[in-house]
Amino acid sequence: MPDRFALEIGFEAPPAPASAHELRRQQVLDAARSCFSRSGFHSTSMHQICAEAQMSPGALYRYFPSKDSIIEAIAEEERVMAVACTQLLFEPGNLVERIVRVGVEYLRHTRDRATGGLTIEIWSESIRNTAVGQRFCEIETTVRESFHKLLLDARDRGEIDPDTDVDAAMLMIFALADGLVLHLQLRPEMEIETIEPQLRRFVSRLLTPDRQETGITA
Repeated sequence: MPDRFALEIGFEAPPAPASAHELRRQQVLDAARSCFSRSGFHSTSMHQICAEAQMSPGALYRYFPSKDSIIEAIAEEERVMAVACTQLLFEPGNLVERIVRVGVEYLRHTRDRATGGLTIEIWSESIRNTAVGQRFCEIETTVRESFHKLLLDARDRGEIDPDTDVDAAMLMIFALADGLVLHLQLRPEMEIETIEPQLRRFVSRLLTPDRQETGITA
């Protein structure tokens, strides 16, 4: 879940559910994520979510009055994760390492079938420009704006190549991350640890092509 992911990458996330009510509410959200990843937002019914959560309709409606309210709660969890990512990116330290660290933990987070499948479903909704897709696009826009500022500031400080096309570099990095999410769903046997060195090499050569500065050799 996003809160766990936030903790893994060093962001002080809100405390985990403590009360019975909070735990049951999270149970509903976990069940909904699994259903949405399998069947999509529109094809999933509240009855299916009840069955997945092993909860009666009456019990479920005490936590969420509608499917839309469940989707909104999931969107809020995604927003928390996005905040965690952007805050870590602006911490002190080597820029490439920060980007790689966030990327690797994001891949680990989406490696779960329910989480990765839901991510792909969100992309589909965004492409179709549905109301659900627009809600999640707002979150991604926030991440992209922060990442854009990160690269502009790094270029102004001379931390990355001064000739870097920031927009093009962002497109390449986000496209690589999104493609890896999809292919890791298709190839569950692939270990993320084997991807990390190549990801570091890609980001380093993209942003700081001078090998003497990056320490990368052919």
